[in-house]
This record gives sequence, structure tokens and C-alpha cells, in this order.
Amino acid sequence: MFIIATVGINNFSEDKIRKIILAGADALRYSFSYGPTENTIDRIKIGMKVIDELNSSAKIIVNLPSNQIRLAGPLQPRTVMENEELILHSAYHDQPMVDDHVYVHIPELGNQVYINQITSIDHGKIALQITEIINDKTVKVKALNEGILQSTLSIHIAQNTENEAYINRCQEVLAKLEEISPEYVAIPFISPAVNEKIKQLSNFSWRPKIIARIESRLAKENLEAICQDDFYDLVLLNRGKLGLDMPFERLGIFQKDAIKTIKKYKKPVIISSQILEGTIYNYIPLRSDISDLTNIVLDGADGIMLCNETALGTRPAYTLSVARKIILEAEKYKKSHGL
Repeated sequence: MFIIATVGINNFSEDKIRKIILAGADALRYSFSYGPTENTIDRIKIGMKVIDELNSSAKIIVNLPSNQIRLAGPLQPRTVMENEELILHSAYHDQPMVDDHVYVHIPELGNQVYINQITSIDHGKIALQITEIINDKTVKVKALNEGILQSTLSIHIAQNTENEAYINRCQEVLAKLEEISPEYVAIPFISPAVNEKIKQLSNFSWRPKIIARIESRLAKENLEAICQDDFYDLVLLNRGKLGLDMPFERLGIFQKDAIKTIKKYKKPVIISSQILEGTIYNYIPLRSDISDLTNIVLDGADGIMLCNETALGTRPAYTLSVARKIILEAEKYKKSHGL
């Protein structure tokens, strides 16, 4: 099984990347969803340098920006308590963070939300209720449960990505990719119209494999059409966002049905998000994580993408070693039972 490790805030260094590759990562994934494009390109070059030094076969996967909004601050991770009031501010990529306020990478935040709206941080780990819209860039919220806030975590706020600003952002990233020529490019499925524009911009001078990211209700509804589109070589189910854009109790059934649908069209399928997050804090993985990954293998997925486990976790190599053990055992079971 193909294992993808996300490179994030805790593992940009050569030493961390070296450990990730040696622990068994088949690919390093970098996202252009936040931060200046040039910074991400520089970080990818570090990963490429380590791959060359190790004479590794590990690949580079890049994510085009999606409609996923991320926190730009606080400066340092901080605990938020249940019922604590917080101020959220709009922030821009080049804006310096000068205090402990919570900044969000979205313009005119106050115009994007409404009073009593419930939003969530990091795919539902912290729920926030909008209590006051102070102005078009600033809102007050109340935390509905305790959790940890830190920069780069996602915040679920619906936005209009069918606009020129989003297309221009994708165009900017695509123009820079030739500099690094990654083996894989992951493109979020926003809508048929938006993705047709992105396809027209994707005039690569090399031939990367294209991954369709299924991460919204609209992408879910267009799954069969996406599988039939020769532009896409692989399909990725982003469970983190799907779990917010559909009733969460249906996610497990959808995953099983989606794997069958994708395999019917003979395209590899990758499962992403919250696969072994228990290993971030626990030495022994959560039993639910073990069962989840085992079933991902038994259901026929071709790969997994580790997200927070390697991007934010302080011991990504350990998570990879755990993943390898569980996958090996599940594959042995499949083979012995002729599955």
C-alpha cells in the first residue's frame, strides 16, 4: 500500500524529512493551501534534496489550494477552554502576527458568517459559535469545548471559490510547479465549471499523475463523472472535509461505496485524514484507529495519506512505523483468505 506523509509545521527540516522517508513514506505531500507560494516551493526543494541524498524512490505530491481556510495565528499553540470567548480576525498571508489573537486566512471574515453559526476547527475537534460580528474583518466566538489552537489548523467556513481570485491563485501555483516538476498534483474538485478552468490551466511541460480530491458534497455527487474523466489518474477521499459537508453518520458507508465505485473504473483510490491520529499522543494506537486502517486495506484502497499525524505530530516516523505494521498484517489476512 502507498503511504503518503504530509510535510507540515513540525517537519520542514531535513532531519525530520529524512526520518519520515526512512520510516517508510512512499511520498511526501505539500499543500499550497496556505502561506506564500514561494515558501512552499522552497520547502519542497528541501524534501527533494533529502530524497536525492538518500537515493530514495519517494515521490513528491503537491496539493493545489482548496476552499479550506486555515488559522494564521496564534503565534504559539494555546489551549482554549469550554465557554471561553475569542476574537477572530481576518489575516493575509504576508501579515505579521504580533499578539496571541486568533487570525484566519480569509478576507472580510465578518461578511462570511452569521450570528449563532456553529463552525469548527481541525475537522470538528473544536466547535465555535459566532456570538458577535464586530466589523467586516473581526468576529467574537464562544468555544463549545476544550481544545488546542495553533496556526495552520483548518477552520470550516463556507466560501465562494467560483471566483477569479481563486482561479488566479491556482494559476499562480501551476505556473511555479515547473520549477520542481512533482510526480503528482492533487486538485480539489470544486465544481464542474471551476475544475474545467483548472484543467485548461494545467498545461504541464512534464506529465505528472493527477489526483482528484473528493472533499465536498458536490464532489461526492459527481464521483462517477470524475472517475470517468481521463484527466484524473487517481482519486482521493478527503474524509476530514467530507465529514463536515455531509451527515457524519453516513461517512463510513460512503467510503465503502466510493471505494467500490472508484475501483470499478480501475483507478487507484487513496483515503485521507484522521487515520492514525491517536499516535500523535499515544504510544499504542487507538483501537478504533487500528480497526479503521485494517478495514481501509480490506476494502481495497490503494493508499493512505497521513495528515496531522505527520504534519503536526512530533514523532511522524513512529506513526509511519505503526501504519506499516497494521497494513502488513491486513494484507497478510487478505492474501490468506483470497480477498
